[in-house]
Amino acid sequence: MSQDLRSFLDLIKRRRPDELVVVSREVDPAFEITALVVKLEREARRRPVLLFERVRGTDFPVLTNLHASRSRLAAALGAPPDAMLTTYLRAMERPVPPRVVSTGPVKDVVLTGDKIDLRRLPQIVHHEGDAGPYLTAAISFARDPEHEIWNCAYNRLMLKGRDTTSIHLTLGKHLWEFHRRAEALGRPLPVAFALGVHPAVALGALAIGSIDEDERAIMGGLLGEPLELVRCETSDVLVPAHAEIVIEAEILPEARVAEGPFGEFTGYSLGERNREVVRVTAVTHRQGALFQDISVAHLDHLLLSTIPMEANLYRAVRAMVPSIRAVRVPSPFTCYVSLEQRLPGQAKNAIMAVLGADLYMKRVVVVDHDVDIFDDRQVNWAIATRCQPDRDITIVTHARGSDLDPSTREDGYTAKWGVDATAKPSLAGYTPRHRVPPDVLKRLDLKDYVS
Repeated sequence: MSQDLRSFLDLIKRRRPDELVVVSREVDPAFEITALVVKLEREARRRPVLLFERVRGTDFPVLTNLHASRSRLAAALGAPPDAMLTTYLRAMERPVPPRVVSTGPVKDVVLTGDKIDLRRLPQIVHHEGDAGPYLTAAISFARDPEHEIWNCAYNRLMLKGRDTTSIHLTLGKHLWEFHRRAEALGRPLPVAFALGVHPAVALGALAIGSIDEDERAIMGGLLGEPLELVRCETSDVLVPAHAEIVIEAEILPEARVAEGPFGEFTGYSLGERNREVVRVTAVTHRQGALFQDISVAHLDHLLLSTIPMEANLYRAVRAMVPSIRAVRVPSPFTCYVSLEQRLPGQAKNAIMAVLGADLYMKRVVVVDHDVDIFDDRQVNWAIATRCQPDRDITIVTHARGSDLDPSTREDGYTAKWGVDATAKPSLAGYTPRHRVPPDVLKRLDLKDYVS
C-alpha cells in the first residue's frame, strides 16, 4: 500500500471524483475554511475532501475534511465500511514494526535557523472566540527520555511566533508523561510533528493502549507493511518519510505560556490555560507540500478519533465479557455496549472495563444483544424499560477524565457513571416483546397492497 497522502487523494479521484472538491477562489484562513465545511454539511448534506488552492497569506494549499466519511476511511485501509472494527483490531493484535530509511520526500526542502518561520504556514482560525491560529492535524512523534518507548498522538499547537507554539498535552496521557520525565531530568523533550499523512497513519496515531504499545507498529498493521521512517535533521526522532510537512522541535522544561480559548470536540470553547511551550528547531517538507487541517468538532475530527476508540473499547470489554456483540462511541465521553449476557453481573463488568480502558470515557450504557446500539431510539427504549435507577446505575467518584470536559470543577477530575440497561434476571426470563408473526411478515408483499 502507498504510504503518502497524495496516493490516497489519487485513489479518491479515480474511484469517487465527486468526493474531492478543489476550491480555486481565494479564502481567508480565519473562519472561512471551517465555515465552508459547516455549510456543506448542513445545507448540502455533503462531506467531501476540500482542497483550497489559494489561501490568503500563505503559499501552501490547504487540505481539510479528509476523514469526514467512514467509507473513505475504510477505503484507506482496503476494507469495507462494516469491517473497520475488525481491521483495526487485527492491526492492534498483529502490529508491523516500522522500517528506518535513509531519506524520503519529506526531506525535499529543509529549513533551519533563520529560515524557520511558522508564520508562512496557513494561519487558520477555526471558531469564533479561538485565541489565534492553530495547527490541528499535527501528529507528535516522541521517545521516552529514558527508555526505547515511542509515542504518537494528535496534539493541538497554538502558533505563538516564528519558531514557537504552545502544546496541549492531555493530563495523564503518554506524551504528558514523557515530558514530565524529561522535565524531572531538567531536559527538553525532543519531538516532531507530522502534517499531511495517509489516513492509515492518522488512524494508527490514535490507537489507545499501554504506554509501551507502539502506535507506529499499528500504523504498519493498518498499511499492511512497515511504516517508513527517516531521522530528523536536529534530533534522533524518527518521522514518516512520506509526510507532507514535518516540524522538528522540543518541548521545553519548566516553561508555560497562556493558551486558548479554543473550540474543541466537545462543542465548547474552553478558556485560557497555561500550557507547555514548543520551540521549533527545523521544518522539512515535500516540494509543493499540502498543508493538512482537521476541522475540529466536525465529522473530519469526530469520525477519525471514534474508530480507534471503539476498537480499544471492544478489546477491553471482550477480555471481560467474551460474548460482546458491538461497541459504539456516539458522542463525547460516551460508550454504548451490546452483549449477550450469559451470567448475572456481566453488564457491570462491561461498564468497569470501558471506564478502565479509556481516560476520556465518562458515561457507559450496556444493553442486550437484541438492541441496536446504532439506533439511539432503541438505546433510550432499553434504558426506559429495562433499568431501575436505584439498582442499575453505577457512579464512580474522584476519577481522572478528560481535561476538556467543561462540566468538571478541576481540569480532568471527574465522576463517571454506567447504566445497566439489560433485562433482569435475563433476556429470556424478561417480559416478552410484542411482535408481528415472522411468517406473516415474510408472506406479505408490499406491492400487492401499496402502490
